[in-house]
Amino acid sequence: MFFAFCFYYCSITAQIKVYPNPDPGNKSGLNLQSSVFKVQVIQNGKAVESFVYTSKTNFEKPEQLSDFNHWTTFECNGTVEVCITRLDGDISGVKVYPAKHQIQPLVNKNELRFSITKPVKLFVDIVGMEEHPLFLFADEFEKNIPSTKDKNVIWFEAGKVHNVGLQYKVPNGKTVYIEGGAVVWGTFWCQDGNKPTIVKGKGVITTRSDERKPGPTNIPFTTVYAEKTDMVTDGITITDPVKFCILGRSKVETKNVKLFAWYHQTDGWGGGDDSFIDDSFIKVFDDNVKLYANRQKATNLVIYQQHNGAPFQLSWGGQSGQNCLADNIDIVKCWVNKKGGTGNSALLNLRKGSDKIIGNITIKNIRADQGIYQVIGVGNDKTGGVKNLVLQNIIVNGIQAQLSYIESSITAKTSEIIFKNVIIGSKCFSLNDIILTGIEPAGITIECQ
Repeated sequence: MFFAFCFYYCSITAQIKVYPNPDPGNKSGLNLQSSVFKVQVIQNGKAVESFVYTSKTNFEKPEQLSDFNHWTTFECNGTVEVCITRLDGDISGVKVYPAKHQIQPLVNKNELRFSITKPVKLFVDIVGMEEHPLFLFADEFEKNIPSTKDKNVIWFEAGKVHNVGLQYKVPNGKTVYIEGGAVVWGTFWCQDGNKPTIVKGKGVITTRSDERKPGPTNIPFTTVYAEKTDMVTDGITITDPVKFCILGRSKVETKNVKLFAWYHQTDGWGGGDDSFIDDSFIKVFDDNVKLYANRQKATNLVIYQQHNGAPFQLSWGGQSGQNCLADNIDIVKCWVNKKGGTGNSALLNLRKGSDKIIGNITIKNIRADQGIYQVIGVGNDKTGGVKNLVLQNIIVNGIQAQLSYIESSITAKTSEIIFKNVIIGSKCFSLNDIILTGIEPAGITIECQ
């Protein structure tokens, strides 16, 4: 049943699957197809085209971020060659990030080619195209695809744009399945209950419009939101949210999502105790990951940091995360160009403190391919203690653009801030790289191999 359906809507070779244009003829008016890039995926001499999405910023200060995003997603197994064609001119130079993959593309006029051997999330950084970043998501083949006949599944089929509106209520325990090649306009509110609610698939959720929902009272307009139920999000792409991308107050389990956002206060991901996000890509315009609860994990992420927000935020005036971990993170771009001092864009950031203890936070195995804004920015202005923050094995190719800072009020207690093998350029991070206010150097430990 599935394969008959899929042959109609998508293209499959033995080891490659791509998705169809969700909006032929642009009937929705959303202008989903990129006019700048074409992508083909080639295996055993057979080439298939992978649809390239586009989104244009609708933020009021576009100079603070790229003008467009372009991206494509496909599934593959084994070695495949990727051919990218620039449709509006030649390619004069390119780098592919994360740098750890050591991909060396071959360029011929307006085409570039490279091979991949495993699932990856890539940023293709073309010289002179800073306002038009291209992202390539090569996923492993999707598993556990639900049946179209399952009454517990709300299915959005490929080759269409579906409009569900804002705050579409998902009954507790249901599965929302968005097929690759489907676009859903709207947001999902997972209703309360004792069963996890699932939002999955390889499709796209958007709220592309001129509307935005700033302020804390509009948090329920988050693209995928749960107040009192556990939630699973898997595989989906979210773009142009009017509020956050994914947020839950209970346990949130997230894998292989791709998150794009333009506005201030469009954060990436947050959850309650024991939540995790893994194997995902984030390019948003506020905090990427909020480590606000207990025993949270953020692992195997690729982050394109924009002007506003931190890769990892610990508090914003009351939250108190403890025993949290971020591990194996690639920051492929740092767009931040603010002046120095107290801010909200350090790799590990804490703003406005908490009256509760924040501590036992480990951020490790971080690679910043094109510099970083600040390594740490801690502003502890309340009574709660901040202790045992560990930043370990952080390698920055480039510079720390502004001095890091650690501030502590008279009533607060900030101690045990530990830096292990933090390297900026070729130099070990030192006390000269931090502004300390209200905390003695004895509270800082720096070690390098």
